Amino acid sequence: MSDVKKLIENSSAVSDVLGEVLMTTIAVILLSSIAVSIFSYDGPADVPHTQVKEWMDAQADTIYLEHNGGEFLDTESLEIAVNINGSRHTYNSSQIYANLGNRSIWELGDEIEINTLGEWGVDIKEGDEINVYLIDTPSKEVIQNLQLSP
Repeated sequence: MSDVKKLIENSSAVSDVLGEVLMTTIAVILLSSIAVSIFSYDGPADVPHTQVKEWMDAQADTIYLEHNGGEFLDTESLEIAVNINGSRHTYNSSQIYANLGNRSIWELGDEIEINTLGEWGVDIKEGDEINVYLIDTPSKEVIQNLQLSP
């Protein structure tokens, strides 16, 4: 019985062991919380890559955009910004959807016709400086920058 009593009373190394266990536990918790915060980051949004052929007909006041290659584009996440001689005009996703015959995907070979006079009241002429920007709306990134020349 005296051996058991001696063992219970002898607690000189308990605080050192307990301290090491607590320090190890704190270190593991800190490292795991850092790992969770790092690995939960999604990274940058994926911007679709595509090729678009552009041309214009100044007499008809129309800009033509044809999907020529790359990924198909979801019309719900697409916006077309047109800069005509420094004046910015937008062609939103619902207009693109209607222009493609109520289809939600802009596929290879599909053509979008934008009548600038009918949409924005802008009469385009030969020699006008026209820049077209295809914008991915979720990421706010420019998919493609097109410069039209007559």
